[in-house]
Amino acid sequence: MTRSPIRFAGSFATVLLPTALLFCAAPAPAQDKTIGFAIPNLASSFWISAVYGAEQEARAAGVTLVKLNAGGDANTSQQIAQIQDLAQRGVGAIIVGATNGDAVRAVVEQAVGRGIPVVGISSPPNSDRLSATVSADHYDMGRLQARCLAQAICRKGEVAMMAGPTGQAWSDLRAKGFRETLAKEAPEVTVVAESRLADNRNAALTTAEDWTQRFPELKGVYAATDDMAAGVVAAMKAAGRMAAVRVSASNFSPTAQQLLKDRELACTSIQQVVAQGRAAFTQALAAAGKQPVKAKVVLPALLVTSDTLGEVDLSSVVAPADYRP
Repeated sequence: MTRSPIRFAGSFATVLLPTALLFCAAPAPAQDKTIGFAIPNLASSFWISAVYGAEQEARAAGVTLVKLNAGGDANTSQQIAQIQDLAQRGVGAIIVGATNGDAVRAVVEQAVGRGIPVVGISSPPNSDRLSATVSADHYDMGRLQARCLAQAICRKGEVAMMAGPTGQAWSDLRAKGFRETLAKEAPEVTVVAESRLADNRNAALTTAEDWTQRFPELKGVYAATDDMAAGVVAAMKAAGRMAAVRVSASNFSPTAQQLLKDRELACTSIQQVVAQGRAAFTQALAAAGKQPVKAKVVLPALLVTSDTLGEVDLSSVVAPADYRP
């Protein structure tokens, strides 16, 4: 495929494709007017913001966006059925945030075999037949958290990792970036526990409550997302440990913004989630119209602390607080 460039504007990366990709003079076939979006979990602040970005672009292009929510990271069979449904509808392209990249590979490749291009976003299907992938630099998000958390605990002591679900590229890469950066830059910081739970506040709360008992010398907690971080913060408050344990997070939802305002997070490494949704839709629409695509779109990570909270341009980062998919 012919590939078009990405242009970076300031701190934010925007995929710029020819105007003809969005507004063609000749009418497109009927199925090209519909793009499917298979979403792991619309209870997640991340996916709400990604859908918001995709919907912005769909409205601007006059294209229907069909959203199907698997209802949770563990609901792989549900997502497989939903991708099959989108393929049977004959949509122009499908955007997939995978519940499990390996598990959905077969159904994604079946769709591609039927001539329906697939674009992966954030947690892409584990297939080399995707038209494009769109993501943040997840390894860098983990690296930024490691540096921040190490500094917050004076570069020594015990930390635990609320590392996120297994089988999803974003959680694996963030965890890897965190572990490898600590080992290289803060060798006196020791990881004493790592949980691979789904992105769920209540599950994180329960696990962190256990950690407060098992690790009385715990100094820090890495949380793969801010929803998980909220569960950790609640557990530390209940145990009277907030003064002793620092927490880092990722994503920058309204939850994280409030935690930063309250100085209950050391920092959050953030990705431009709305921009990812926009870019994924743009690539999917281009692929549906057999136009040039960018095979890999990676948007840079940023670090936010309580002191820098007011400096962040939220328009490419998170959906408005009152948005509902």
